Amino acid sequence: MSSIEKLLKAKIPCKETGIEIRHTMCDICTPGPQCGVDAYVKDGKIIKIEGTENYPTNRGALCTKGASGRQFVYREDRIRYPMKRVGERGDGRYERISWEEALSLIAEGLKESKEKWGPEGTAFITGYPKWYRPWLQRFCYSFGSPNYLTESSACHSAGAMSYRLICGWEMSEDLKGMPDLYVGWGNNSMVSTFPRGRGLVEYKEKGGKAVIIDTRLSPTAIQCADLFIRPKAGTDAYLANTIAAILIKNDWIDQGFIDQYVFGFEEYKKMVLEYTVEEAEKITHVPQDQIYTLAEMIGKAKTVLIAPSTGVTHHINGLLTHNAIVALNVLKGCVGKKGTLMPIFETFLEMGAGFPSHEHEFINETRREGMPPKIGTDRFPVWSEMINQGQAMDLTRQIITADPYPIRSLYGHGVNVMMYPDSDKFVETLKTLDFIVAVDIFMTDFCQIADVVLPACTSYERSEVKCYGGGFINYTSPAIEPLYESKDDVTIISEVARALDLDDELLKGGYDQCAKYIFRDLPVDLDEVKAKHLPVQIQIDPPKNYFDLKLETPSGKIELYSNTIAKYEQSHGLDPLPEYQNGDGEGDFADYPMTLMLGSRQANAIHSRLHALSWPRSLRPDPMVQINPDDADKYGLKQGDDLYLVTVQGRIKVKADVTNVSNMGELNFFHGYSEANANSLLQDTFLDPYSGFPGYKQVRCRVEKA
Repeated sequence: MSSIEKLLKAKIPCKETGIEIRHTMCDICTPGPQCGVDAYVKDGKIIKIEGTENYPTNRGALCTKGASGRQFVYREDRIRYPMKRVGERGDGRYERISWEEALSLIAEGLKESKEKWGPEGTAFITGYPKWYRPWLQRFCYSFGSPNYLTESSACHSAGAMSYRLICGWEMSEDLKGMPDLYVGWGNNSMVSTFPRGRGLVEYKEKGGKAVIIDTRLSPTAIQCADLFIRPKAGTDAYLANTIAAILIKNDWIDQGFIDQYVFGFEEYKKMVLEYTVEEAEKITHVPQDQIYTLAEMIGKAKTVLIAPSTGVTHHINGLLTHNAIVALNVLKGCVGKKGTLMPIFETFLEMGAGFPSHEHEFINETRREGMPPKIGTDRFPVWSEMINQGQAMDLTRQIITADPYPIRSLYGHGVNVMMYPDSDKFVETLKTLDFIVAVDIFMTDFCQIADVVLPACTSYERSEVKCYGGGFINYTSPAIEPLYESKDDVTIISEVARALDLDDELLKGGYDQCAKYIFRDLPVDLDEVKAKHLPVQIQIDPPKNYFDLKLETPSGKIELYSNTIAKYEQSHGLDPLPEYQNGDGEGDFADYPMTLMLGSRQANAIHSRLHALSWPRSLRPDPMVQINPDDADKYGLKQGDDLYLVTVQGRIKVKADVTNVSNMGELNFFHGYSEANANSLLQDTFLDPYSGFPGYKQVRCRVEKA
């Protein structure tokens, strides 16, 4: 073997091999970290990827998902060119068309809908990825519709609502501040967001103490927990309120902080003092001694960081549960201080980098006054008031009822129908629409019912601005040219805006022009950032003092009694205090004796995005439900046996994964498998009345051996 052949085999970047490293980033599980990637490129094709050393988030590492990036880019089922539907909606018959014809058809379809039903009759909807969202939301408003919808209707935003309702700002956990005690409530960051998981490991290595509270014996609990608390699914609010009662009774609270900064303490105190440890053990199945131990650890810690995860909100009592957990931080005075909950000052795409941008101005400046109410306004008024988008979980109902007005067309990017409860009903409802546009990388179920399908490209094939904590900003360049006839999502949005001849010259100008508008006050030029090919660190001012802020709550204080929720107490039966409410799904306990938890993250996939890739799919090739060994014995099941999961909504066939990860009486099933769609088991009415979030993690179920 010659020396050049050896270099080529080793994929060494040099002049002799023609291999070069191009810096980009992984966008598979957005928005959050978005890890830096070194793409090894030869002859215009990626032949290898590695993590970028010293990148602000991943620091050279890649998770299982990110390591699959090359397979992701070169999947055989990439959408290669624009297509139009030629058969009945849903039968999958499409023919290739040019970009010019596609844009003409889209403009014609959207204009026709606008003339017949008004601009509000079109909803603009998105799933993953998230990088183009400011452009899509502005596009929605420039078109004249109030109906901008995202997958955040079931992810993250309920937690943001909770923090804003209580603290007046969205908050994040300052684990780097080394609190005396960290309580991760539902935290499984070792799997869900590995840079944060690594942060937890580093906290432990520095001597930090961690409690993990989870219904599942998660990898994070196994590796990081000094104390592991395992409540029955959906009973977390009762546990939190019981701990609050113990803290108050033992005077383990910061009364001075409460007197100065907190509204509604007396009402809250009266409520939680009705909770008893004896009743808590019956409801939560957590032994009394563990409850006392946890309360004492929290009570005697000088600084404590109690951080609920997004999973906590995936119950029909989820928003109040999140509120109950956040309230424990307030009792301890552990808000706005080093090593506690700290306010997020978002720079761009939900990331706080320490410097401002004009993102929100860019999004909202084309929104006109007097628009009709956005989807979900009447049904979920707290969501509508707190979140600047419609509630997508109400879309099915509004299409069917046309109340308060008809929705007759959809324009969607990256839409995943499997995230919606009763997914089959959702798809059948969408089929009744007049016009649907789908933009995606792969031919998804949503694409299969669209009138026009457009090919998008991956993060390896586009430029994108990304901000990170510590003053970092990055502006990537494409590692490779867009494959086939694909284009990036913002280019597509801009071209559709031009085809519609919208009165929005900035949006029609494309990504770079808009990005420079959003970041026009930066002390560095975006062209200079882009030329660096790696993140640039900007000198930033010290973080604002939380206690100097005007808290965006009705009282101007931290609210244990929510004045915002109280406005809807009579009309919608909502509770301004974080009371425990039973979150069980429908179905008689005799017929459906088990609790099914849907949607937990797994290391090899993010929703359904990677199940078609052989590398990550090999780690869990079959859809499997985690079942406790005692329950497996009860049903006569062994590892790998086929079984049916049955709910009042339907049933799916999966395999048994017999493991102590699950509590007795509880089943955990990972989502995203097309052959066993978890959310087909969930009723579309099973929603939290505060946030509209589906009750993914508390569905009544039974097991039938296949």
